[in-house]
Order: sequence, then structure tokens, then C-alpha cells
Amino acid sequence: MLFRSPGMVVMKKYCNKFTLVEILAVVALIGILTAIGFGAYTYAMNSAKESSTKALIKRLESGLESCRTKFGYFPACAKSGDDYTFQPIEVTIDSNNEITDIKIGDQPFDPRTKGEYGEMFIKVLEAESLKKYVKDNKLEDAWGGTVYYMYPGVINKTSFDLVSAGADGFFGDPADKAKTPPTVRTKYDTQNSDGTYTRICDDITNF
Repeated sequence: MLFRSPGMVVMKKYCNKFTLVEILAVVALIGILTAIGFGAYTYAMNSAKESSTKALIKRLESGLESCRTKFGYFPACAKSGDDYTFQPIEVTIDSNNEITDIKIGDQPFDPRTKGEYGEMFIKVLEAESLKKYVKDNKLEDAWGGTVYYMYPGVINKTSFDLVSAGADGFFGDPADKAKTPPTVRTKYDTQNSDGTYTRICDDITNF
């Protein structure tokens, strides 16, 4: 028989294990923080790609304006029936990994050009820095979608249109699942008070 002296202190053992509720709460908290972090990362990446694509569109626009100043015209696009069509911008890279030609519209077949248009366009654009945007000989945006050109434009009737589908990869309303730009104005194109147009979607354009 054990006897306990009056001064003896008996220590109780406590369980230090987490309860199921505590474990679930921690897992839920980790999940919430991960979702927030991933959302912030995705937003930052898309913002960077959007800025990069806008800068690319601006460079192309400036290059075309410079060439128009010298040659007096923008390269026209091919027609499908009575309508002009959007065309991808084609880039030729040689075996030395150097850009040797940029085809925009039907510029190589224009009798006024004689090859000089493409040469100047490459020079004005500092084309070597565009190689990261080239895949399968076509100029692409930061998401890997094709950048399209059309002259005369759908919106810019006296100028040209440059269009990227943006982050969602679809032109106009994503519900339409359009893989190429529309050749007519749509309900997503609204005219601003200054005469410019805005496309109500995430397309990136020069208008």
C-alpha cells in the first residue's frame, strides 16, 4: 500500500496533442493564405504581361508611323471578298538567330516597297529585342497569343488596328470564344467623347 506524506505534491500529466478542431482550423488558415498569395501572384504576373504587351503594341504603332512618314502609306492587308482581314505579323529569323525580315500586312508584295519598308521597320523597332515575342515566325503577345494587324482598320478607319486578345485569349466577350479579331465593329466597341474607341473586354489595342 502506498502512503502519501502530507508534503508530497502529485503532478498530473497533461496531453499536449492538438485536437481535431485545432488541426482543421490550421489547415483552413493555410489554405486561405495560400489562395490569397496565389491570387496576388497571378494578378502581378498578368499586370506585368499586360504592361509588356501594351509596350509592344506602342512600339509597333510608332514604327508604322515612322515608316508612313518616310514612305507615305501604311501596308494594306489582304482582302477576303470585299473586306480586309486581320493578319498576323510575321518575323523571319535566320540560322544566326538574327531577325532578317518583318512582314506586316501585304507589305512585301506592294510594288512601292522594294524591300525598303521592311528594312526600315526592323531598324525603327530595334527588332532584335523582339525575338522573345516570336514563335513559329509570328509575333506574339506576352501570353503567347498572336498579335494582329489590319489596314484600313475596323476602328481606325483612316489608320490601322493592332490587336492582342489579352489574358483570356479570346477577342471581344470571352463567352464568344472568338480566336481572331472581328472585322466589323461590335457591341464591345464604344466611342469616347474624344473620338477614340474603347473595346469593352481585356483585348489590348492601339485604340
